[in-house]
Amino acid sequence: MSIKTIFFNGIKVFLPVAVTFATVYWVFNTIETFFGNLIKLWLPPQFYFLGLGTLIGVLLVCTIGALVNAWLVKQIYQLINWFMLRTPFIRTIYNAMLDLITFFDKKETEAQQAVVVDTPMGKIIGFVTRSNLSALPKSLSQESNILVYIPFSYQIGGFTLSMPYEKVELLDMPVNEAMSFVITAGLTGFKNKKV
Repeated sequence: MSIKTIFFNGIKVFLPVAVTFATVYWVFNTIETFFGNLIKLWLPPQFYFLGLGTLIGVLLVCTIGALVNAWLVKQIYQLINWFMLRTPFIRTIYNAMLDLITFFDKKETEAQQAVVVDTPMGKIIGFVTRSNLSALPKSLSQESNILVYIPFSYQIGGFTLSMPYEKVELLDMPVNEAMSFVITAGLTGFKNKKV
């Protein structure tokens, strides 16, 4: 076995693990820094310990999740939502985050579907993001049309098509697997079914 093969085998094992742990570390470190700095404003230094910010952050998120249907929390959320959606620049980031979270929310994605779109270039995998277009401008909202998002491989981006439902073919593949398959240009995401 050549050095090149040994090195590449090591990269295949090491890189996914390293990137996953680095991402998780970055998320928790960001939470710790943000909430830790807030806690330090109110709590004497001798009572602060590493991890307290993360603990408070997780508890806060869980508390909000548990109280999200309470009247007061709903009113506060609506006020924050109103502010975010009307503030230039902030609304762009806020909308993008809402869309991203909605896309990966299993309750929301049950209505979504991975599909195959036949194009002159060949068959392309896309995702139905909206099946009712009545709220859109007339040029996009033909009665039988749906919105299909076509993501690009190995980058954040893609384009959205308004097209007749009859022009797409449903793909027998979970949305998360299909997305992983597309984003990695077919290298991952499809789990072989045992016969």
